[in-house]
Amino acid sequence: MKGVRIFNVRLACQILGFSRQAYYRLSVEKPSLTNLAALVADAEIKKARIKCPSTGCRSMYENFGDKLPIGRDKSIKLFMDMGYRVRFPKRYGRATQSGTREFSNLLVEKDLDAINQVWQGDMAHYLYGEKKMYTIYITDVYSQEIVGHGSFDTNEAINYAKVLRDAIQKAKSKGQSIKGLIHHSDGGKQYESIIYKTLCEKNNIKQSMCMYSYENPYAEKTNDLINNGYLNIWRPRSLQNLIKYQNRAVKDHNSNRKKKILNKMSPIDFRNQLVMGKEVIHNYVLKLKPRMPEQPRRKIQLNEESKPDTRH
Repeated sequence: MKGVRIFNVRLACQILGFSRQAYYRLSVEKPSLTNLAALVADAEIKKARIKCPSTGCRSMYENFGDKLPIGRDKSIKLFMDMGYRVRFPKRYGRATQSGTREFSNLLVEKDLDAINQVWQGDMAHYLYGEKKMYTIYITDVYSQEIVGHGSFDTNEAINYAKVLRDAIQKAKSKGQSIKGLIHHSDGGKQYESIIYKTLCEKNNIKQSMCMYSYENPYAEKTNDLINNGYLNIWRPRSLQNLIKYQNRAVKDHNSNRKKKILNKMSPIDFRNQLVMGKEVIHNYVLKLKPRMPEQPRRKIQLNEESKPDTRH
């Protein structure tokens, strides 16, 4: 038929104003950016979870996010959609109870500006079936480095003393001074034992104790990070394996766990920078604010004569 023009790709490209090469390039099916990100993320996440099975989505993005073709928020959502959300078991037990304490709380309104000023210690149970074992940790509050740890099948004071002794020897072997060190703990009787007090007195360590668990937060956090973040996922079956996996977990925490308060450095990196005399964080002073326990306020019973007259 005369006057009818054949409408083909070339004519369409002329009308729309772009080349046929651009048209055919767009027509080739390409994998989406999300699919590419998922392929890269899956491989990297598996590597990260081997080291630390409870590594969070945000932490993983900070470690390898530069390899992904999408941004932070989309990456974190992608990790969660892929099933990598971290779910911690609920904690129903409470070890620290109110009661009498042989030592006072020395951390009330205390400021820290260096390592080896305050160590916080605590114990956590590890259960496998009917078998109960005990994990002990000592944490340097300023750097959040786990300076002492151990796993045992009994909850005796000699085990606590061994962990403290190892921490002291480790610090001294690196040329670190523990002069003026405060060792803070809960009200466990092991910390009040003769063997433990003698070890502290021999090394001029002042003992401090809290009444409630929220006044021993760094030790409680260490228990949560290591036991719930590693051990309760790996599930070692024997004391020998528990010792092995606890060593592995503590090493990963100290070397690789980036802390926001430490300018996103690991505890060991932060400590090494301090030892070299570098000001890692400008005027970094850690302010501790545990308060002394308050007695509950008594309700004032108003008698009939003292009640305000509300009649009009």
